[in-house]
Amino acid sequence: MKYRFHGQLLATVFIALTSLAQAAPELFFSAAPDWVEVLPPVVSKRPAQGSVRVHLLNSQIRHWGKEQQYYFQVIMEPLNQQGVNEIAELNFSFYPAFQKLLVHDISIQRDGERLNRLKEDAFKLFQSEQELSSKLYSEQWNALYILEDIRPGDIIRYTYTIDGSNPIFARNDFGRLYLSWPQAVDRRLVKVISDKKLNYRFNHHAVPVSETRHQGNFAYTLDLRDVAGVLAESEYPYWHDPLNYFQYSGYDTWAEVNKWALELYQVDRSLPAALEKTLDSWRAQLGLEGAVSKAIEYVQEDIRYFGIELGINSHQPRTPQETLQKRYGDCKDKALLLTSMLAHLGVESYPALVSSSRGRDIGRDIPSPETFNHVINLIILNDREYWVDATASGQGIDIEHKGFFDYELALPIAEHTQSLKAMEPSSERVASLSARIEEQFEIDAAENSAHLHVRSHFTHLKAEQVRQFFLSADSEQIKSSYTNFIAGYYPGVNANPEILYKDSLQENQLEVSEHYQISEFAQLHSARKIFSLYGSAIVPYLSKPQRPIRKTPLALAHPVDVLQSATVRIRGELLWQEELDTISIDNPWFTFTRRAKRLKNGLEVKYAFKSKTDHVEQQDVPQYLVQFKQLDTALQYKFWAKSEASLERSNSQEMKNLIKSLIRK
Repeated sequence: MKYRFHGQLLATVFIALTSLAQAAPELFFSAAPDWVEVLPPVVSKRPAQGSVRVHLLNSQIRHWGKEQQYYFQVIMEPLNQQGVNEIAELNFSFYPAFQKLLVHDISIQRDGERLNRLKEDAFKLFQSEQELSSKLYSEQWNALYILEDIRPGDIIRYTYTIDGSNPIFARNDFGRLYLSWPQAVDRRLVKVISDKKLNYRFNHHAVPVSETRHQGNFAYTLDLRDVAGVLAESEYPYWHDPLNYFQYSGYDTWAEVNKWALELYQVDRSLPAALEKTLDSWRAQLGLEGAVSKAIEYVQEDIRYFGIELGINSHQPRTPQETLQKRYGDCKDKALLLTSMLAHLGVESYPALVSSSRGRDIGRDIPSPETFNHVINLIILNDREYWVDATASGQGIDIEHKGFFDYELALPIAEHTQSLKAMEPSSERVASLSARIEEQFEIDAAENSAHLHVRSHFTHLKAEQVRQFFLSADSEQIKSSYTNFIAGYYPGVNANPEILYKDSLQENQLEVSEHYQISEFAQLHSARKIFSLYGSAIVPYLSKPQRPIRKTPLALAHPVDVLQSATVRIRGELLWQEELDTISIDNPWFTFTRRAKRLKNGLEVKYAFKSKTDHVEQQDVPQYLVQFKQLDTALQYKFWAKSEASLERSNSQEMKNLIKSLIRK
């Protein structure tokens, strides 16, 4: 269930669910189940803060085999009109294919009187469109309820139960429940009841858990008071969740999870005769490596990515023949199709479960199917491992040059799998955001103008990013994007540049050529027009936090490898420039060098930047910012030049002064 009062608050309470089959939605209204503990309002001495006070969040889950009920009780209070605006819309999400939404109570307490606000015919039902933007469709429905006549100081209560779980799971006794949010909570109760003993953990700090057993059921209860809000910070790594949660699971090992997945992937893997013939032809013409590359390209480019995750296909892949017939599939469909094609070529390959949103953090999880949200391929070719995402596109042709998407840990769906496997790239170069930028400036000091020619060479991951941009944007969008980037450093740039690109899919490389005319190139400083060069290709990869005093790590772009050079030819005379010595910065987070040298009629400045890690620990951010400031200063290189005409005038004036001095003598 979600509502407008910080969607994180209740959205993150949910255990991840996926749909099973289409079904007409229906709402039910009843008293709370007899097994739950309905709690009274909370008395807390904590001073009220913000726009909404959360008095109670009460989550109780009951597991019996494959059956599940999830009960939730909320008591909250808007403190001002802003708070009323935030909480006046309740939005309950559920999957009618295998779940029932039972609403028990919606009421308010005003001036000591409790007022019933539950009107059964006031719910608005609509299908969720959130996943469609990601090319997924899973039959999720929302029940919207708009609270009427809500005022600051009202105590709002509502309770509901979601009954049912996805039967695709061999067991459903797993999940995670959040214990903290950006908002403070007066009381947070969590109770998990299961017919099997559960494992559990906390992602940050442990809290007391009461473990009891009654009539063969195991109960785990957490009762927290005055839970402090977690300061909302941005720019933290994707694998870091700043909120504390309680994860539980009836699984003991990853081998058990693998066994569950193996059963789901026991589907007909046969291929149409025509495709087998095509695969044989590719191998005969291109050799084994070429045929493997061609098979990957076929699944990535010819089978479009789209997932209708209904029926058992919420987690079980469709057969390769069905995917081929529809010519679309989601990640698991495409992964199984690719595995089947490679099996025909005699190449070992496995679908592999990964998390696209949590990366390395899953290594701390208790084993559970909910850990994963994506499927890729592990391919073993010539005794080397390749990790390939069949849902990617624009990755070029040769498997040796495809960019490496680092999900960090994976669970290959294979008979021998016992644990998570660390993902390693087949080579360092395919995992790096690599760019080589050459700038050539032709500066007319008299006119204070310049012609700029930029040649950029991108490989592997970076080539794929730039390629996707060129394939998705029209010529005007491309010009606008490039021009606005240059204008951030040289405001006088002409708005109609020439942008050309040359693509090499075989090597997965891409070259871009840019031509600009720039007026008012130099800026006036202390009555002098000072010219500047910038290491602009490095800037997009730098991170400067909005909050330098942090409680979370600071995310950094990684791995990054950028070389940028600027060659300047000056029509006029170079009178002064910054130091020509090499500037070097080396720290735990990056290395950087800047080298400058004089040319016959100009300058050459070279920048080199290479990242070392994907984050800065929060306690190290002040030291990082010192290094960042040094780097930021070194990215700008200044010089002063005068035109030839001004030099002639200067020489003429010097001659006149000499003649005058001789006459006086």
